[in-house]
Parts: sequence; C-alpha cells; structure tokens
Amino acid sequence: MADSLPSIFFYNTIEGKPLVELEPLKELVAAVATGTGNGAASLTAAGAPQSASSAVGASDLFTVISAFDVPTLWYDPGKKLFTHPFENAAILPSAEAKAALFRQRYDLLKQRVLRNENFMAVSFSDQEKDRFYQLSTVDSLQGREGEHFLLFGMLSQLEEGKLSLEDRAGSIELDFTEMNSKHSTVNGLFTESCFVLVDGYVEDGIFRVEEIGLPPPEPREKTKAAFPNNNFFGGTPSLRTETQLRAIEVASDNGIIFLSDVWLDKQETMDALQTLFEGFSHSTPPIAFVFIGDFSSKPFVSGSGDTAQYRENMALLGQLIAGFPEIARTSHFVFVPGSNDPWGQGALPKPHIAEFFTKRLGSRLANVTFASNPCRIKYCTHEIVVFREDLLKRIRRNCVLPPTEGTEIVKHLVRTVIDQGHLCPLPQRIRPIYWAYDHAMRVYPIPDLLILADRFDPYSVNYEGCHCINPGSFSGGEQSFFMYYPVSRTSQYSKIPPK
Repeated sequence: MADSLPSIFFYNTIEGKPLVELEPLKELVAAVATGTGNGAASLTAAGAPQSASSAVGASDLFTVISAFDVPTLWYDPGKKLFTHPFENAAILPSAEAKAALFRQRYDLLKQRVLRNENFMAVSFSDQEKDRFYQLSTVDSLQGREGEHFLLFGMLSQLEEGKLSLEDRAGSIELDFTEMNSKHSTVNGLFTESCFVLVDGYVEDGIFRVEEIGLPPPEPREKTKAAFPNNNFFGGTPSLRTETQLRAIEVASDNGIIFLSDVWLDKQETMDALQTLFEGFSHSTPPIAFVFIGDFSSKPFVSGSGDTAQYRENMALLGQLIAGFPEIARTSHFVFVPGSNDPWGQGALPKPHIAEFFTKRLGSRLANVTFASNPCRIKYCTHEIVVFREDLLKRIRRNCVLPPTEGTEIVKHLVRTVIDQGHLCPLPQRIRPIYWAYDHAMRVYPIPDLLILADRFDPYSVNYEGCHCINPGSFSGGEQSFFMYYPVSRTSQYSKIPPK
C-alpha cells in the first residue's frame, strides 16, 4: 500500500518547507497496515485494551530515547518560536557553540519568565502596572542610581572573588551585604552559571542585592499549550490517542523498578538481585527494570584486566535474569551508565555502554536498551528523565549562597533543577557538557517523573507536578530501590531484607 502513494508534497507558503513528506507518510501507512506492532490489535473500538500484557509489550508504548537523539530546538526571541539550528550535531563543534549554549539557556528561561502571570501586565494604567514585576536589563541601569530594579541573568565570576550578573546587554558586579544583613530567604542552591532573578538597586556602579530567587517554574500543560507543535521530548509520537494510552496504563496497573549503583563485581549484589527477581517471579512482572550505574565498584581502566571482568559480570547478570523466563520475556530492561562505566570522555551526555561489553547480556533478554546518561523514557502518557550524577555533592560544594536553614536539602536540589530547566546547572569547568548537546540536558517541559540517581540517601519529592526520585545506592548500602506506579503517579521505597 505504501509504495502506491503518489509523491505529492504540501508546502508552507511562507517558509517553502514541506508540511507532509513522502517517506514519513509511507512509514505511517505501513505502521497502520501492520497493526502497529503487537499492541494495536489489543485495542477495541472503544479504546480499551483486551490484553494488558501484550499491549505493554508494544514497542511504541515503552520507548527509550538517547540524549544524542533528543531534538535540537533553539528558542528564537525575535520570532518567539523554536527553530532547528542543525540536524546532526558534532561532538566537537565550533567555538561559537559554547556562547550559543548560554544564550540558549538565557533565552529559554527568559521567555518562560515573561509568560508567567506575575510578569504579564494586563493594563496600561499606572495602578495596574504596580501589581506586576518588570524586568530590566543591565544596560538600562546607567545613570539611575538609587532606583530599584529587577534583573534576570546568569551568575558568573568575571573577577576573582567577585560575583557578577550577566545578561545579553552586559554585566554588573553584585553585592549581597544588604541581603545577608536582612537574613533574606534563599530557596534553592545557587552556583555560578545559574540563572537568577535579583531585586535591588545600583550604588557606585555595583548592584546591591536585596532579594534573589530562581526563575519561576511553568506547569508542563502550559508549556505544551504555548508550543503545541514542538516535540521537546523526542521519540516518534504514538499512533494511539491519549485516551487509549491511558486505558493501557490503567489496565496494566504495574510499576517500573529503578535501581542505582548496581555493582556487578560484588557477590552480595548478585545475591540481592537473585532475591529481587525471585520476589517478582511470583507475581506479574514489572513493566521495566531500569538499572543505573555504576556497574562496577571501581573505575573502569581501559587496557587492563578490567575489560574481561566487566564483560563477564554483564554476562553473569544476563544468565541470572534468564533464570526467570517470564521476567526476561515480558519486562523491559534499561541500562544507564555511571561515571565508572566505559567509555565516555568525562563530559555529559555520556554514551551508552559499548556492545562489546553487553552483547551476551542483551542476547538473553527480549526487550533491552543500553541507554546514554542522561536518557529519556516514554511510557504511554508518561515522560521520564533518568540522570546518574552525584549532583547534590557537586552543587553544595560550589554554592555561592547558603540555602535557608529549616528546609530539607533535597527539596532545594529538586527546586533548583526544575526551576533552572537543566539537569546540571554547574560551570563548564566543574562539570563539562558537550556544547552541541546541552539541549539534551534540559528539563523542559517539566517531566512526569525525574530520576536523580545520586549517591545520597534515598528520597522522593513532588514539585510542580513532577515526581522526583533518588533510588539511593543498591550496592554498598541497604540494597534499596524504588518502584514507580504510573497510574497513581506515586512511588514505593523498598529494600532487600538481609539474609
């Protein structure tokens, strides 16, 4: 059927670009003709699934998206829309990409701030204007000492020991003496390269900060309503309607397991995994097991005996899972590398573990994906972001302002990541990021589930409609893990009992 389609193109009369092209249309028709895998046939005319297990196994229901496949979308403040600057980014792009990296973070967050209801004046009367915040730029401060301003920009250290605020118009030195004397509230973790809102006044060419805050977050529904035609998350959209996808979620009513620091070179870890799989073998297998590195208790050294041992450890894990045929056949398995896993060059995103190490493990599983770090998972209507990094320790070590006491530090961390719209808002010298793939580190729109796998105490936090989880360390600790339930959007903390 697909081959009989006429080669007709529909063009946008403004930009001269095709709205409908032949090849994607062929793929669409072919997918519909074949029933869209093993899941489409399980839907009735009303949209209810007849067989939840077969539906969940469909390839378009559970999709893992590599960081290197996330769509490159840059915000154009002139056109007020997102554009595709290039199709395939290079790992080592031109030097201009570094400047573009921070400009894009600035433009993305500023448009989000300006669409916040507190920054949108609805009347031209002076009384109404006083009810809304108005952003100023650094260049507008000249000759206006003593007046109050609200600025938005990036924290940077242009001179040793002096913190400044940068925006597209310039930079100005900041002084926090007055804010500290007033004991102003500090919600969030502020480091260099963070984008902030500062309120204060200019004196002697220095901006005296009275209050500082993170840019306000935006609900995912509002973001998607503002840009309905942009695929920020990546992956191929499902042919099913949201109602059908939700029906499949409800019918399966199972969970996704998240484990971090699974040290396969430790026998106690393998014993704990044996107990874990035995427990689930007596019930309905989970939708997926997401194994997050490190998969070794020590850093991988290329060219040493670690290569053979690492490969063997992966094969032993495959052999262990194969001992539970129902789990190996029906559950999805996702493997996200950590800093101790091969290969990577110390920058983010980190590529997936090479097939050389995982071939024997992958051959024993029906549904397995070796993902990048970070990666994205789409399950039915759920968007999930998984990131392995000792983020809390790095951010706390580089904080330029201590957070207000009395609030759990993990809440400050989650707030910072969501409000910054970025998984790792640290300076490049602290945590390098490939310039052309900084967009893959975005948390925009806010996902349904955010996994910040950290070598810190396990926690779960809800913030702005996002459920954030740190599974903790499965090895070297209490052998803890989390199960997330998509239907109720809740999680359950569990640990393997000692023998």
